[in-house]
Amino acid sequence: MENYEDDFSESNIDQLVIRFEKMVEDGGSLYYEVDELEELLEHYIINQRVELAFRVIGIAGTQYPGNKQLAIKEAELLSITGKHEEALELLSEIELLESFNPDYYLAKATVLSQGGNYKNAIDSLFKALEFARDEHDLIYLNLAIEYQNMEDYPRAIEFLKKSLTLNYDSEDALYELAYCFELSRNYDDAVLTFNKIIDHSPYNAHAWFNLGASYQALGQFEKALVALDYVLIIDEDFHAAYFNKAMVLVKLERYSEAIELYKRALSFEILDSLIYFYIGDCYDNLEDYKNALLYFEKAIKKDAAMAEGWIGASSSLDMLERELEALEYAKRAVEIDNKNGDYWCFLAGLEMKYDLPYDAVNSFEKAIEMGYLLEDVWEDYAQLCLTLKDQELAKSVVDRGQAIHAENKLLQVYRSIIHYGDREEDMGFELLVQTLMQEPKLIEEFILFYPQAMELEEIQFLIESMK
Repeated sequence: MENYEDDFSESNIDQLVIRFEKMVEDGGSLYYEVDELEELLEHYIINQRVELAFRVIGIAGTQYPGNKQLAIKEAELLSITGKHEEALELLSEIELLESFNPDYYLAKATVLSQGGNYKNAIDSLFKALEFARDEHDLIYLNLAIEYQNMEDYPRAIEFLKKSLTLNYDSEDALYELAYCFELSRNYDDAVLTFNKIIDHSPYNAHAWFNLGASYQALGQFEKALVALDYVLIIDEDFHAAYFNKAMVLVKLERYSEAIELYKRALSFEILDSLIYFYIGDCYDNLEDYKNALLYFEKAIKKDAAMAEGWIGASSSLDMLERELEALEYAKRAVEIDNKNGDYWCFLAGLEMKYDLPYDAVNSFEKAIEMGYLLEDVWEDYAQLCLTLKDQELAKSVVDRGQAIHAENKLLQVYRSIIHYGDREEDMGFELLVQTLMQEPKLIEEFILFYPQAMELEEIQFLIESMK
């Protein structure tokens, strides 16, 4: 396979592009060497300047009508623009003459892949491998990507390992390998593989980073920190390492250290709104609600559509006893993402706290409608219904909750209270005794939501016997 990087320095390519574009602008014509046309095509294809690429093809057809290498490039261009059948027809015309040319099979694989024909693309890549004198690592990488397209991650990993054996410093292969390990959740193999790569290439920051991410996924946070520290020793501008190390420190509840790293990551001006949110979350965990609010508001100033940022700010405002603002911020979050059951549940909690019970009923129903079905929503909602003394709604909530969480002891206590409210004292007492045998402390919950029970002899006796 030909490699024109040796023939063209970056400045020469720039000069070539300037000369070509001036020719186009002036409407003139110039003579070009074959390798110049190939370089122009490569440049315009990479930079997705399709119109100029086709202008190059036009000149190539005039000056070198029989050149097969330029025909291969033309096929790639046709495929990029969605003309897969035309590209394949062009390649079939030169197949006999190019049957030993690895570039031909690479181009054909690209066209087939872009048309979704991954299996035949793989066959073509094996042909390229058969005739290639060098660059086997790139062919292995392309094979891996085709297996990824087929969701055959073990085979993709196999070829990525082969590619890296030939070029341990390939950032593309390292990225794809980490991606495949993540999709297959095969983090143990990831740790072994990245350690082997580091043995051969100890100053490979990307290998150390992926090793750290693998330890992170396995929950081995101290080992992840060591790997990420090596990344930053090798390359202090590796911005993703600051971000990941901060996330690991959060898992270790070392929030102050995490904040410093997140702030360092901000200097790279990437993912600003998300990092501001994470800093706010760290301050929230440190119970520094003023600073938490400051950074949550920075996040939503950068990205007003970040519903999670509005929820974080609402939580901080709530802790700072700024009730009206807390409610408004939570409502803004559900306006942005009204299908998020978590946010509706959070809003319901605020509305309960701020004595807006009927608004809370609506929010709880919205949370359930949007798929928030965890135990806490049924428990909190049932408590609200009992506080409102709405027997029918309480019964409905407990019925629905127990249909999902049949063993929930709090819901059993609330059902006992409902039985007492319906004058079904025997059923209520029997259920209460069964529940308290497993969770005696729940008698406090029973009394809290049904205080009149203290006047009943059987409840008094039950409390005494429990003592």
